[in-house]
Amino acid sequence: MKAPRRLDVLVDGSNVVMYVTDSRGRGKTSTLKSVISELEKAGLGFFVLFDGGIRRKCDNPRYIGRVEEEYGFVVPGHREADLYLLYMASRVYDCYVLSRDKFAEYQRIYPSLRRRRISYVIEDGRLKFTPSLEEVKRIHERPSSLTARVNVECSLNHLKEFLSLTVRERMVERHLRSRREALIERGKAKSKGFIRVEAKDKKMVGKAGRGRGKVMLVEAKGVKQVSYSSKSGLTNLTWTPYPLNPDLGRLTGYASPRTIVMLTEAECINVPQPVKGRCMVKLVQMPPN
Repeated sequence: MKAPRRLDVLVDGSNVVMYVTDSRGRGKTSTLKSVISELEKAGLGFFVLFDGGIRRKCDNPRYIGRVEEEYGFVVPGHREADLYLLYMASRVYDCYVLSRDKFAEYQRIYPSLRRRRISYVIEDGRLKFTPSLEEVKRIHERPSSLTARVNVECSLNHLKEFLSLTVRERMVERHLRSRREALIERGKAKSKGFIRVEAKDKKMVGKAGRGRGKVMLVEAKGVKQVSYSSKSGLTNLTWTPYPLNPDLGRLTGYASPRTIVMLTEAECINVPQPVKGRCMVKLVQMPPN
């Protein structure tokens, strides 16, 4: 499997996996394999988002892991992927969503959802898509890149939360919560997977992880800039504080779908959310296309 660089379709991975279940009620990953195969045959770029906990609900957790390594992401915790899936399709990538879910509670937030949803069904052992994948490719002549431009306002605390999500180390999370000035550094500058803090004054207060996953915890005062690059090379972000309000700043650069999810989870990006049949809209800082 090789990750595509264009993005035509965001796939509702859990919806596809749970479409057909075995005798124990576990979703069959073979359905997702077939969907991915058809997307590849059609020459469409795609990315798969899964609900948290999908591995416990499917018949082949290892396959979910393989998809996640190449072109997928399981959202943090036990959250559903719908919030991220629809926001990114409508406001970030302007792409299609492949799902049998009609997302009724989101229709008022994203009026274009009816036009961008690809439904599917298995008839006589074969997948049938509506609209057809050929039509999708014809309409989506100018697909988005897998990397989206980011230009949002966010606080230093929300940035710290994002960084803790990217390293997934419990010790790091504890330090970041207990030490107000603590930030993460990792790797060498200008290499893939680095995190760098520029500040008037900083000192190392701890370490976590091993090898390439090793990170340092630093206490920083007078932060001038925080730079982040993902190991995949699909994300490169820079946070710069406002001179008169240094706890708040602007995050710019480009990001992959999985990074957009983590930025949303950390509240660096705020998205509209449905509440009891009507939408509750937070102030949205949209990454421009």
